[in-house]
Amino acid sequence: MRESELMKFVQSKITQVHRYCGLILCGAFMLPGITAAQNSTADNWFQIEVTLFTFEDANLALENWPADALSIGFPERLGQLKQLSDILQLSNWSALQEDPEAAETLNTDAEPLELAALHFGPAPYAPKDSLFQLPDLARDAMFMLPPDDQDFIGTNRALSQSADQRIVYHAAWRQLLTRRANSNAIAIMGGRRFQDRREVEGSLNFYLTGNADRVILESNLWLNNFATQPSTQEQWTLPVLPEMLVQAPLVSNQASTQYFVNRIIPFQQNRDIRADEFHYLDNPAMGMLVQITPYTVPPLPLPPLELPSADTTTAPQ
Repeated sequence: MRESELMKFVQSKITQVHRYCGLILCGAFMLPGITAAQNSTADNWFQIEVTLFTFEDANLALENWPADALSIGFPERLGQLKQLSDILQLSNWSALQEDPEAAETLNTDAEPLELAALHFGPAPYAPKDSLFQLPDLARDAMFMLPPDDQDFIGTNRALSQSADQRIVYHAAWRQLLTRRANSNAIAIMGGRRFQDRREVEGSLNFYLTGNADRVILESNLWLNNFATQPSTQEQWTLPVLPEMLVQAPLVSNQASTQYFVNRIIPFQQNRDIRADEFHYLDNPAMGMLVQITPYTVPPLPLPPLELPSADTTTAPQ
């Protein structure tokens, strides 16, 4: 089974499990408190979608971004989008294959092992000692959404078919927005990889204004240009990567090639973002498409009622 088919199958099963079993692991008496909590922040949930692309036909030689005037870096309050594949990925896929030697030595007369139950559902509904919880994409924040929940598919297709633009990052996710003092920026790493660095790096921060009537986008990105020889004109220095963004070493021909950054182009803009509108930001080297949509977190499903069967009903006296 291909990975895309596997992910679609797993997502469908997770949806079914949450639909029918979401509250079986807890008492129905928990519903009033949860509902009140959801209603208090319902207006601050948004679905966000972002596409970053470079202008391949840009004449950057006409632009001036001096290295000594550069002011870039990752913020202290930094988060990272999660992918369902990261949680479900096995380090050794051979574990799914049947072991012929083990099958031959299997003792069919032995008593069957008691399997531990796999817990499902968001945190309030899964036991505290659960070792693993399947994510709930409809209710959990900061998870990359599958294509069925994305709005930029057609736009991204048009960009991909153009020789003048090249997509370097795309993601859609849901999150609860707060005011800037309590907000966490989202780490961005996209485009081509050069050893442990990426072509586009930085962060995006979406937050509410003081009276919570508008959403502000704060972009703190930079586009890196790498070469196999160091620059002889200016000294370019990249910010240190936070530990969460350090990737495993490459296992390819590129791993033995040493790269040097010979230009860094900042993309730092603040913009009021209106809901349900298509926003476009750019500089001479890169463009960004943004859309935010108010999102209502669906209520947790009620467990099915267990009606007494006819043979257990006592006859009236």
